[in-house]
Amino acid sequence: MLKRPLSVRDLQAHIKRVDFHPDKKHEVVLKLFEEVGELSVEMRYEHTRGLTSAQKQKIKYELYDVLHYVTHIANIYDIDLEEAIIEKDRINAAKYQDRGGLFND
Repeated sequence: MLKRPLSVRDLQAHIKRVDFHPDKKHEVVLKLFEEVGELSVEMRYEHTRGLTSAQKQKIKYELYDVLHYVTHIANIYDIDLEEAIIEKDRINAAKYQDRGGLFND
């Protein structure tokens, strides 16, 4: 079970322990698409009906589901997500010079 404080590495290790299927890459990416669709539905409901605490909770859980499958895919390809986040943020900071990166060295 996950506890605070939680790092990206902690999350990645946890998901690898509880849900790791490198032989099912295609199914995992399809689950990611499904979860993105479910998030989109909840956001559309919020847009048309307003944000209630129940709706915010649904959005929160769908965001986790999306993050779960993104992390699962990273595990399948043995990609360190913390490293990927830092590297890509630096690339984006250089590319889009109108913003600062997450980690300004």
